[in-house]
Amino acid sequence: MRTVVVISIILCAAACAVCVDVMGAKESLYDAHGKRDPFVPLIGIDRGPVGSLDGVMSIEDVRLEGIAMGGQGKMIAILNGEMVKEGLVSGLLQVKSITPKKVVISVGGKEGTLTLPEEGGSKGEK
Repeated sequence: MRTVVVISIILCAAACAVCVDVMGAKESLYDAHGKRDPFVPLIGIDRGPVGSLDGVMSIEDVRLEGIAMGGQGKMIAILNGEMVKEGLVSGLLQVKSITPKKVVISVGGKEGTLTLPEEGGSKGEK
């Protein structure tokens, strides 16, 4: 019985050594071709610093940073770092509607549509 245990241990050790040798022989290379650079921000490097919603004077002052579904299925958007709901009025800014991909806003009576940036940081429609 003792011999069987010793032989089993030796066989397990040999199998582990073979697995380690086979795994070590493979060279693992990451192919980044066609993949997004994870160090480039999704909102784009060409965008300037985003301020709060206070003092928004035009549609160009508003940046859409994200859209999420809140409680009870209601959509919320992140504009200039602040979470907003449909119907919000803040100074000249009014949030008209929020869908999974775009937000319709009005600033001083001028209406515009903000869309989520595509991968790689393209600008949204205004």
